[in-house]
Amino acid sequence: MRWVNQILLWTVALWPCTAEAQDRFGVNGDVDLRWVHATGSPSYLNGGLGTLRFDAEHEGIRLGRVFLAPNWRVTDTVSVHAVMDAYGDHDRNPVDVSEFYLEVRPFPTTSVRWRARVGAFFMPVSLENRGIGWTDVYSITPSAVNTWLGEEFRTIGAEVEARWLGASSGYLGDVALVAAVYGWNDPAGVLIAQRGFGLTDRPSTLFGGLGKPPTKFYYEIDRKPGYYGGIIWRHHDRLEIRALRYDNRGDPGAATEAGGGAWRTRFSSLGARLEPSAHWTFIAQYLNGDTAVGADSSGDDQFYLNFHAAFALASVDWARERLTARYDDFHTHQLSGFYGLPSSEAGHSWTFAWSHEWGEHWQLVTEWVRVISRFPPRLALGEPAEQVASQLQLAARYRFDLGW
Repeated sequence: MRWVNQILLWTVALWPCTAEAQDRFGVNGDVDLRWVHATGSPSYLNGGLGTLRFDAEHEGIRLGRVFLAPNWRVTDTVSVHAVMDAYGDHDRNPVDVSEFYLEVRPFPTTSVRWRARVGAFFMPVSLENRGIGWTDVYSITPSAVNTWLGEEFRTIGAEVEARWLGASSGYLGDVALVAAVYGWNDPAGVLIAQRGFGLTDRPSTLFGGLGKPPTKFYYEIDRKPGYYGGIIWRHHDRLEIRALRYDNRGDPGAATEAGGGAWRTRFSSLGARLEPSAHWTFIAQYLNGDTAVGADSSGDDQFYLNFHAAFALASVDWARERLTARYDDFHTHQLSGFYGLPSSEAGHSWTFAWSHEWGEHWQLVTEWVRVISRFPPRLALGEPAEQVASQLQLAARYRFDLGW
């Protein structure tokens, strides 16, 4: 198949040339095939305004994802990481890159450990997507919060983290401060205005697009860098709290010759993960913010939208099994810039997932998602504004880890 050949070519291109380098090279990979049954309106990925990845016209046996994640330890303190993806959904690039960055971890000489990343990577905000390649480790489909963060956001720039190691003072925990400066994220906000929140496991890639016609998210319009800053606290391996403030500092009045505008998108996120025992995990996350496009001087003609979303998750594992339940609540509210039906959304969903570790390399996952949402722009497509959609997936995943 064409996408398999391209994955192999990418791997060869990244392969280190020297014997010494090969001793420091590894590749993680995952092949995800699944059976899908879905209801509801056509998915955004297929040209509609549905909230889920699949719809009734795209059921049956589907390719969930194939990814390779090579990593090269150049020296004891410098490494290069990449993630290459194929989703089989007719994107402009059958194989694309979702992350590619250089990481530096100096040897600690005090109780503070430093880390720096330069390139393209996900910001440290999700408490669900903890797996390699930003994979959700609790279910197939991440929450509405982390679906959106995976769709519209990638840090293309530099990030620095300073982590105080509590063990140096007899405390079994640590505290980290993180800050980043980036560019090429001016379109962030366009998807939440066009579709509202969704629940899919289809994040964007760096050179591809999402939807029909495809929306691209990573280009620079106003030549103003954005930033984010946050704090991460881990306590006794039982509790982790993450807080982050994001501001792309977009100029709503800036636009390209083709008509695309810069969106000023800002949000705050607060999340916590509690693991009171070896088997139970509880996660809660809340995000709120706003986005705008159009010159400030246009007054009521400027498109302005605020939004908030939250979820609560409970997961229990025993032996080779894991059972997860999650509740999502999400809203958007358009305050100005009305050129038709308001892009205001209200919705909630339930997700239930069961996974089974079958041997060293195989994982079987069953997931059911049910979403109830109201989004007036659906009326323009001849669909009811309020809809109930569901999606049942049975996934078989083969995972491997190679090192030289």
